[in-house]
Amino acid sequence: MGVDSNTVLDKANKFIIAGDLIKAVDIFEKHLKKHPGDILIMLEVANLYYILGEMKKCIKAYDEIRTHKPESIFALYRLGVALYRSTDFSRAVEVFNEIIDSGKHLPMSYMWLGLSYYHLGRELKSIECYKMLLEFSPETTMATYYLGIALKAAGRYDEAIPYFEQLISENDMHVSAHYHLGRIFMKTRKYEKAADQLKKVLKYDPGHKNAADMLEYLFDDSNF
Repeated sequence: MGVDSNTVLDKANKFIIAGDLIKAVDIFEKHLKKHPGDILIMLEVANLYYILGEMKKCIKAYDEIRTHKPESIFALYRLGVALYRSTDFSRAVEVFNEIIDSGKHLPMSYMWLGLSYYHLGRELKSIECYKMLLEFSPETTMATYYLGIALKAAGRYDEAIPYFEQLISENDMHVSAHYHLGRIFMKTRKYEKAADQLKKVLKYDPGHKNAADMLEYLFDDSNF
């Protein structure tokens, strides 16, 4: 890494600890103008861009890191996440597929790939990704939740229900699982079950307007 890198890291870390991330970024950027190939500092500043929500700079930084160190799966993974956060879902799909095809992928690559496909309206591909993640990590609650969401979006209600029920069995305060179950039961005209789920939503989140509106609709006899 060299003396210069050690020195700049120590200097920047003092500002990071103090919460002044912008000053730390400034230190890293000035260093990189003199030492453009310093991978460790490039990774540090890319991470700070991400934390600060500077997605364009973050993406540019990870793209540059890749030109110096194309074998870095970590940099490619972080690039994919940044692309997802910047809503460039098409390129995020390309990146996460590249990671998976490398054979060195992190299981969470399937999560981000599934989310990217979902936002592109490709629910079936999204479902495949969440199922793959659950094969690698059955305990991944987020995958269970998003699989339920994707199945619901695809109109596969009978398949979606068990995933939401699983989440509720593990944590009855899972408001979103109750809410989506309620919506499924509304769609399938199982109104008593829908009401039960929506009441649970309001029990744990009294300010949930959508659930309150749906429940009001159910109790208005003129709607039926």
